[in-house]
Amino acid sequence: MSFLHPEFLIWMTPFVGVLFYFWFTQKRHNEYPFSPAALEKLRVSESTLGSNERNALFLSASLLIIIALAQPVAQQEKIIDAPASITIALDISNQPLAEFEVMKKQATSLVDEFEGAIELVAFDSKVYRIAPSSKDKRILKELIQNLSPRVMNTEISDENNLNNICKIFTIVIISGNKNLDKREIESLRKPKEHWIYFPLFYFPLGLAMILIAIALSSMSKRQSVSMVIALMLFAGESDVRAGVIDFKILEDAMSAYSHKEYEQSARLFGKYQQLHDSPQVRYNYANALFKAGHYERARYWYEHVGTSDPKLREWVKINLAKLPIENSEKLQKVVKKLEKMVKKETQKVQEVIQIQNATPLFVY
Repeated sequence: MSFLHPEFLIWMTPFVGVLFYFWFTQKRHNEYPFSPAALEKLRVSESTLGSNERNALFLSASLLIIIALAQPVAQQEKIIDAPASITIALDISNQPLAEFEVMKKQATSLVDEFEGAIELVAFDSKVYRIAPSSKDKRILKELIQNLSPRVMNTEISDENNLNNICKIFTIVIISGNKNLDKREIESLRKPKEHWIYFPLFYFPLGLAMILIAIALSSMSKRQSVSMVIALMLFAGESDVRAGVIDFKILEDAMSAYSHKEYEQSARLFGKYQQLHDSPQVRYNYANALFKAGHYERARYWYEHVGTSDPKLREWVKINLAKLPIENSEKLQKVVKKLEKMVKKETQKVQEVIQIQNATPLFVY
């Protein structure tokens, strides 16, 4: 067992300890003029818990609530993500030939070191794609080695355009006058590991509510319940309902998917995935995005399902094969221009045909 937010234990426990220390050691107003022996003779015996026992219950309940706030969890499943895809960006602005060759050697060595998919781009004042994302190291290295110095045509080196072009991949910028950050490269080479946790805060929170109920029921009828305790009850109740609300989000997402409301389903699955991440939830989120027509986002989540289940892996492969390749914006503009040209030419042909078929009368 571990805690997702141990800072609650570190910062809140000392304050609660100080509060209950003064609560245990404070004297009542009637204890000042009388001695303890006199008070013992005057006190009427009660069948309820004493003040110290009741305060001990409140102290235990407070500590349990702090433990619940720290979110105890049990490790349920370990997920190992594949190495992230990266973009190697080569600076092709004007530079000495020696630095240009050093840059190509650095890029070639990085291709050998990295295990995931690699995309090659070059940039100066603009961004030029050398190779799409690929795991074929031989071709990638040949493309880098055959890069001619003639590509250096400008003094401008603008790195800001890279973030607009390469939005999904991690960008590694290589320049002849700059050494690679070895720590960054090492972090990219390592596969990312994370756990799916099972929440355990229900147990300390439920036990705290039981202790508070016992402490309140043991109070004498002459005593009033503190507003602080009432607020603690309401706060605990809202936390208990949180799991039910999360389940309602999942239920609504599945219902929207079955009714072909894919946009609504994708939005709800995305919200639920942020609360309870798992390979199954990622797969369902990708399916909803696929059906809603968001193919690139669906492709991203299919590739990041990260499961060891062979059946789920097979379904991911099948759905990835079904994804269409979206046209680029430039291609769409060209298609629109061609459509307009065809429409104009068709109108001209129709006008010529009408003129040829017409037999007008001579007007005197």
